[in-house]
Amino acid sequence: MTTIQLQMEYTFDEPWGIQWRIPMELKSRTSVVGGFDPAATPEQIEAMDRNLQIHHPTRDMRGFGDIEMLLTWHGHDVGKDGAVFSTGLGTSLPIGRTEHDPYEAGDEGEAHEHIQFGSGTFDPLLDVFYARPLGEDSMLSLYGRGRFPIRESSKGFKASSALQGGIGYVKKIGKLGPWEPAYAILGVIYQDQGVARWHGEIDPNTGYNSLSGTLGINWKDEEFRSWSLSLMLPISTNTGESSEGTYDPGPILSLGVSF
Repeated sequence: MTTIQLQMEYTFDEPWGIQWRIPMELKSRTSVVGGFDPAATPEQIEAMDRNLQIHHPTRDMRGFGDIEMLLTWHGHDVGKDGAVFSTGLGTSLPIGRTEHDPYEAGDEGEAHEHIQFGSGTFDPLLDVFYARPLGEDSMLSLYGRGRFPIRESSKGFKASSALQGGIGYVKKIGKLGPWEPAYAILGVIYQDQGVARWHGEIDPNTGYNSLSGTLGINWKDEEFRSWSLSLMLPISTNTGESSEGTYDPGPILSLGVSF
């Protein structure tokens, strides 16, 4: 999976602001028929392939995920001169594409899709961020983020809870083209995705935790807007005990602007 995320933040009354995150996602799935009995007849192999096309066909899918909107607050010199603390509370806006119960469709022999781009519900969001100086031209940053679905959608789907936290090292690198100052970012991110449910029953294709590394850069333009570009690369992924599938995350590319 590859995600390009646009992040915008507007300070309307210092220190209060509004932040929006708009993800555009590319999700790829590759499926093959294999491991069957060498004595299987062509008809049996054809039936297995037909079953694969009903349940998990090879497919590339693109679409917008749910928009996230948060009311934010930030403070300066918190705990140390030059330190920054910020927090945000908000909700997701369910614009991402959703599916009908794939297990009901599968039981009836109908083609269906398990992968979704949204939850179909307004889900509470919480963000926390803290950074403090390390010397004159670098900082250590910590952040946490959570998404907490509390109800089923109209299609009977309750999305996974999602927790994410990370630590980063930020280093001033000087001028970037016509802009300055610019900062390089190196960090580690941990994600924990809970199980989702269909009509109260666990979706066995959900639930995982992962560790990823991230590289990024941040700079200000002539209009004093703050821009950031980051790339998150997976290091390891573990699926839950209830999972029947293998989750193979791809890189996540994020673009952000604050003004």
